[in-house]
Amino acid sequence: MNIKIISIGNKPNKWELEGEEYYTKQLPKNLNVNYLHIKGQQHPNMSKKEILQKESDLILSKISKKDYVVSWDAQGKDINSEDFSIFLSKCIESKKEIIFIIGGSLGLSDNVLNRSNLILSASLLTFPHRLFRLILMEQIYRAYTIINKKPYHK
Repeated sequence: MNIKIISIGNKPNKWELEGEEYYTKQLPKNLNVNYLHIKGQQHPNMSKKEILQKESDLILSKISKKDYVVSWDAQGKDINSEDFSIFLSKCIESKKEIIFIIGGSLGLSDNVLNRSNLILSASLLTFPHRLFRLILMEQIYRAYTIINKKPYHK
């Protein structure tokens, strides 16, 4: 199964890359996670709407019609680790490839949310996008351990 994580923001720094690699290495070889980091488009001369439109265009250009898109948004459906593992398990069984989208500091445009097959919320808390990429990777690993009844998730 292939999972792609598209995120808006700055290039990952060393600790982020090390964190992503830590969890990626623990996944089985048949579960591939790839990252696409898109630079945020914020500029002082642009409105929020213009910035979101530019970021939206960049995100949507990386998605095909057949892709199953899951966006993370504060207004999305709340999900816990067990439910996330069930979702991931169903995707693995159906050989569905997933694209997870993490918006920039201004969130995601309606265009991206409308294109999404599913919109999830990880928490009512606000996380820095740099940190959320790592949280998502940890949750993918946690879901894998739940699915395979490994002792990581208690």
